[in-house]
Amino acid sequence: MTIKYVAAEDTEAQWGDKKAIMRRYEGLNIYTLNRWLTEMRDIPKFRKGVINPTHKLVWINFEVFGEFLLWKQHVYLK
Repeated sequence: MTIKYVAAEDTEAQWGDKKAIMRRYEGLNIYTLNRWLTEMRDIPKFRKGVINPTHKLVWINFEVFGEFLLWKQHVYLK
């Protein structure tokens, strides 16, 4: 089964799959993305940004993922 999100009217997508995230963040590889998604699921603040309706399907909230990256930068720089 293939699911494709099509934005209604002139709205922007809020959720996307792993490929959509990797298109937005060029240079991000699947190995790093998978580790970060696992980390997001483990942190209550970012858990709401990853949805797994089935074991093969994952949707990531673009805004929450961006917040997670800023949080990682802040923690890394400490």
